[in-house]
Amino acid sequence: MDTDLCELFSLQSKFVCLNKYEDEFKTQKILYGLPKNLQLCEKLSLHWLKTQEKNEDNEFAMKDDSDRIKESNELRSEGNRLYTAQKERNILGACRLYNDAIFAALDSKSGNEISLGFANRAMALQTFGYYQQAYDDCMCALKTGYPNAMRHKIITRQAFCSLQLKDAKALESHLNELDQMTLNDNFQKQLLELKESLANICETNKKSELEDGQAGSRESQIIVETGTELGRVMKVKSLIQRNQLIFHERIPSFVPVGDGRRLCHQCAITSFIPYPCFKCRGRVIYCSLRCQEVHRSIHDYECAGYRFQLFARVGIAHLALRTILDNGIFSIVDHLKTKTNTEEVWKSLTANGDIYKDNKLPYAESLRMISHLNQMTIKDIQWFTLVSHLLVVYLKYYTHFFKDLEKHNNSIEWELLTSSLILRHIGQLISNGHMLTTLLPKPLNFSLTDFHLLNDRVWTSPWHLKAGYLHTFAYYDDLASLNLPYLSICNHSCVQSFQPKFSGRYVSTFALKDLHEGDEITNCYDLDYRKVKRSSRQQRLKATYYFDCGCENCIQPKEDFDFNQYHRYRCDNKNCGKIFVPDLPERPSLNWWQKAEIDVTLFCTKCGCEQRLEWFHELKNLLEHRITQWDARRRLYDIFKSLGDILLGFNDARAYIASKLCSEWFNLQYHGIYLTDQDYDDIIAMTNYSLEYTKSQSCINSIEYVAEMTYLWDIAAIGKYKWCSKERDEMLFALNIISDDLKLIFLNYYNDYIKID
Repeated sequence: MDTDLCELFSLQSKFVCLNKYEDEFKTQKILYGLPKNLQLCEKLSLHWLKTQEKNEDNEFAMKDDSDRIKESNELRSEGNRLYTAQKERNILGACRLYNDAIFAALDSKSGNEISLGFANRAMALQTFGYYQQAYDDCMCALKTGYPNAMRHKIITRQAFCSLQLKDAKALESHLNELDQMTLNDNFQKQLLELKESLANICETNKKSELEDGQAGSRESQIIVETGTELGRVMKVKSLIQRNQLIFHERIPSFVPVGDGRRLCHQCAITSFIPYPCFKCRGRVIYCSLRCQEVHRSIHDYECAGYRFQLFARVGIAHLALRTILDNGIFSIVDHLKTKTNTEEVWKSLTANGDIYKDNKLPYAESLRMISHLNQMTIKDIQWFTLVSHLLVVYLKYYTHFFKDLEKHNNSIEWELLTSSLILRHIGQLISNGHMLTTLLPKPLNFSLTDFHLLNDRVWTSPWHLKAGYLHTFAYYDDLASLNLPYLSICNHSCVQSFQPKFSGRYVSTFALKDLHEGDEITNCYDLDYRKVKRSSRQQRLKATYYFDCGCENCIQPKEDFDFNQYHRYRCDNKNCGKIFVPDLPERPSLNWWQKAEIDVTLFCTKCGCEQRLEWFHELKNLLEHRITQWDARRRLYDIFKSLGDILLGFNDARAYIASKLCSEWFNLQYHGIYLTDQDYDDIIAMTNYSLEYTKSQSCINSIEYVAEMTYLWDIAAIGKYKWCSKERDEMLFALNIISDDLKLIFLNYYNDYIKID
């Protein structure tokens, strides 16, 4: 937790004299029931918020406003140079610089630079083929003060984009506006051409298949109330075959983790042209003006907090707040109009309450999630109570949240109710929160902003990569924390029933094995039985979820049998040579090689001898100092091959080495070193090993598998490798697990360079 926040809560904890936990409402009433304590606590919270705001403003002000404007102008000028160059014209490079110019000018006193940046970016996006984004950029340019004398340029550009998008209604509107303007001969000619095109297009409307299909996708499951400590259980009603869809769920609420600019804050896609919120310094990003508009009802309450980075400090409490804001409390206010006091409202939102039991209300699914607050320490509950109150103070003094609620019912203590709900959702999400993990391209350019669709080194046209650049997608990371109340009904098993696919605002689950009538549908809350030892799994599950796992793997007699298959070593003592599994209590996952600064010693569990690990030290030295040399790469591959007799079978350490070497060799091209046919042959052998290992430890339809296979696709794309039909079918099948926008990029790549008719 943030150090400043710890100091605040240490001061405030004496105001929450909690001896015994009963429920969230009664806990918050301890604070709200004592006006003097509440006043002092609120005063401290407000002072803390204003201090954070002041510190952030001071840090932002370290760069003078005139410097921001100058930087923006210079970036735009450099973009113009790339855009208009005769021999080396770089449209997407110009677009990236225009994008940087927009972000450089955010929060500056002059809005002209932002409008010019959007106008220039619209021009470049239109030229490259991103017509919807170019259209939105024109809208942004007009909204941010683009000179009226040049308005006809923007409207003409919007008309052209409308034509490309086959949006007859928008095109007609822009043509009508142009008819009212005085245009020179060049623009008059363009106007006539656009009018001729208007008759040839028609509008098309698309509906989201996922949105229509969500309810139907739940017909194969039944929710059973066990009446035991297990609570609700999800079971199969009829046969679900392996790889078949089990259910969809729309993500009710999510918040970014880490850099919040890596996904759209409304629809959660990761491949997009960014539209920043100007007020919070671009810390909230959208993929389109439409998403920005849809999200406005939420962001209005969060914008000020993002401006001084409040939500980066409060952890899971931000997702708890978002659960209330995103189709949460405002979706039920009409049902609260007849309630006469706060306690009556709270009863309706908790077990057996009318709203709690209403299956027609999406928010009720979140209210019904299990919480383990009653099993936490008093100190933890105190601090979660205080962070809930802190967010209420923020909403009170920085937003119109409570004024909006009072319009619906002014007899309710909305501050007490909101702090109680935040506390409730914190307890629920600690146990039920999920993480969005997805492929994330590695940046190749130094840029003020990093949005991979603007990487001019890798794209030939929208959604089409250059040959040899799919490996930039060989990385994955956690991007967002999610509230998934329906998926959360699934109980834990270290051998889970399904593989989740995240695509934008939806999660789809696919069966990992045949599921028969009456089988329980289970989820794995942590790393599964093949990736972590049983004792470590159970310890983590107990600490976070407060139960002892008794799944099929945890009760089998051969403890860690499956895990150990990936960690078998041959002792390098000539007098032993036996196969052993290392014993590293400080590293239960046995990934001793991943933190080079920590000196780890391995001992053979059969003879007790320390392992020399000469191969590891040589490999590390070659990677650090001689990777660019051809003979060093040959030696590295020889080491990898020889490890087949030392790191046995599908070995975790050997798979890591294979993946590391492939990544390092592919990166050489960015330093002017080109790979030889022998290099490619070696990469093919190592990648095939990594893929077989990943199939064994995870599965084919996993993001780990997709990340590894990008190297093989690149080698095939440049004609250095030919797939067999089995490989092709497996790899194309694996794409079903990645998001739809990424799948489009992969399929375009396959059709452009690999597919043989």
